[in-house]
Amino acid sequence: MAAGALGAALLTVQFAVPAPTVPKWTAQNGFDTGIRSALRVSSEGGRQAMGYTSDALVYLLIAAPFLNATLVAGVEHERWDVAWRLLVLDAQTIFLATTITLSIQKAVARERPFVQECRTNPSLKECSSGGQNQSFPSGHTTAAFAAVALECFHHGYLDTSHTGWGAAVCPLTVVAAIGTGILRIAADRHWATDIIAGAAIGGLVGYAVPALHLLGEDKKDGPVLTPTISGTTVGLTLAGRF
Repeated sequence: MAAGALGAALLTVQFAVPAPTVPKWTAQNGFDTGIRSALRVSSEGGRQAMGYTSDALVYLLIAAPFLNATLVAGVEHERWDVAWRLLVLDAQTIFLATTITLSIQKAVARERPFVQECRTNPSLKECSSGGQNQSFPSGHTTAAFAAVALECFHHGYLDTSHTGWGAAVCPLTVVAAIGTGILRIAADRHWATDIIAGAAIGGLVGYAVPALHLLGEDKKDGPVLTPTISGTTVGLTLAGRF
């Protein structure tokens, strides 16, 4: 139910809330402009290549926890009950992180870096892309770090593989997520502060959702209050260990 509600919220924010056509945040600072000058690829083709590479990285990172739940918990260990719970947990995390980021993007309406170039050279391919005023925070970085937190949870806390790979997958995916953020700056799609905010949101949500699930797991033997409906009565049933 929670995953479905979060999915519906994401679709609502994505399609029912209009994208900002006028930026609310155009001010720049020395930190962002300095990082942009150092990392931005000068050629248009190079920036496009950086953008495509960041797309591929974030999709792979998002897929990783879902594949881990299916192939390791489900196929390898034949624990499809555990696999299902992990898949739902993963979906809740990605949906929540993306919904938060997209909501902030549309509310803040920060202008993307490449828009500056469009004022003098409107023929650039970037200038015809959508979401020009949805720079803060970085959606790619948010999703990447949320997925990394899930992978660290899967392999670190659960240790589903028992092969030693779990100790390596967490730092490797962290490096991939950092690389995704750097590529977004190189592609001139985001400022450095967009990347930092996205990493913070993704990491926080990616940690909080599994932590809440574990908190509920610790209390699974507690009293449970359940509605009871029959042909003649309506009431509540309290069950537990006392």
